[in-house]
Amino acid sequence: MAAFAPSMNGAGNMAAQSLRISPVFVAFNGVSAVYLFFFVLSSYVLVKRYFQTRKAEDLLLGAVKRLPRLAGPVLVTVLTSCLVFKLGLYFFDDAAAVTRSEWLSTFGNASRTLSRETASFADALLQGAWRTFIFGDQYYDSSLWTMVVEFWGSMLIFALAPIIFFLQARSALLPWFGVAIGVFLSLQVSFYFCAFPAGLVLYPLLAMEFRPNRWARGAMVAGSLLLLGYAGSAVGVYRPFAILEIAVSDAGLRQACVAIPASIMLVYATLSVENPPSWLSRKAARFLGDLSFPLYLVHVPIICSLGSWVVLASGSTALAAAAAILGSVLVALPLMAFNNWWVQALGALFNKFRRSGPVAAAPAAATA
Repeated sequence: MAAFAPSMNGAGNMAAQSLRISPVFVAFNGVSAVYLFFFVLSSYVLVKRYFQTRKAEDLLLGAVKRLPRLAGPVLVTVLTSCLVFKLGLYFFDDAAAVTRSEWLSTFGNASRTLSRETASFADALLQGAWRTFIFGDQYYDSSLWTMVVEFWGSMLIFALAPIIFFLQARSALLPWFGVAIGVFLSLQVSFYFCAFPAGLVLYPLLAMEFRPNRWARGAMVAGSLLLLGYAGSAVGVYRPFAILEIAVSDAGLRQACVAIPASIMLVYATLSVENPPSWLSRKAARFLGDLSFPLYLVHVPIICSLGSWVVLASGSTALAAAAAILGSVLVALPLMAFNNWWVQALGALFNKFRRSGPVAAAPAAATA
């Protein structure tokens, strides 16, 4: 939508005439999805083993493992994107003139725009291996803007988790105080980081004896999905959030104020089910889970190459969008196979360092 239907996506001052007026926008709201799956859910999953064992080595190994775990598939994607630049197979600039998409003209809001001459494999190697995580470089694949937040946010919760769990063992209220301090300190750096300490509140929530019934859980799921459709603009069904604009001028911060609590609510509603639906653990669900990260990594390069070429060749934005979607899925499949192998290889390697001996990584932690 950002590339081929910018008016529907609410580009510029078009929010009131776009899908942002409707809860349907939750299906297209990429930033809210990042808060839910990359930030809040990661925060919960990454320290789950430590919560169960209370062994400091689990936190230490998790911290050491985090960068190589993320860097494997990212490095493959960045080097491939560099090759596409070198071959002159990116057509986003010309396509943006047709679709009138500022997002497309900037390679998906990349920090700088490369060309065949300025792209460098040496630079791409450094970016994919570590610079995108440490400094936030993301001009070979602009979707990697999340990686610096993911990496440093993970380090934050590895440091914060022992404090929160220590407080939780002594009082039901103290961990909430610890999370509030973590959120406040994170806000001094970037509002994106707030999602990580906030995600740890799931542990004291789940420790409570109270469990919502199915009607309450249904209302929580519906409410959270409605809120996750909010993109920072007080339009349509989200007009009541105009009051938020009085206190918060930054649209990104406004979205964070809504998306983070909504993500916590949705994850809690799912985890509080005593007997989760069996389809959540079947092969189809696991396949979608395995596909999600590789699909995220490749979608911007595919939109800016294949999708842009199709819109130039056919003049049809609908056909270009369909080609970009299908192409992204097809390209993500081999990257998914590599990513699964990479996770298993790292898991086997790091399990050798556990004092208790080789322990099979928990499925959720292994895919985080």
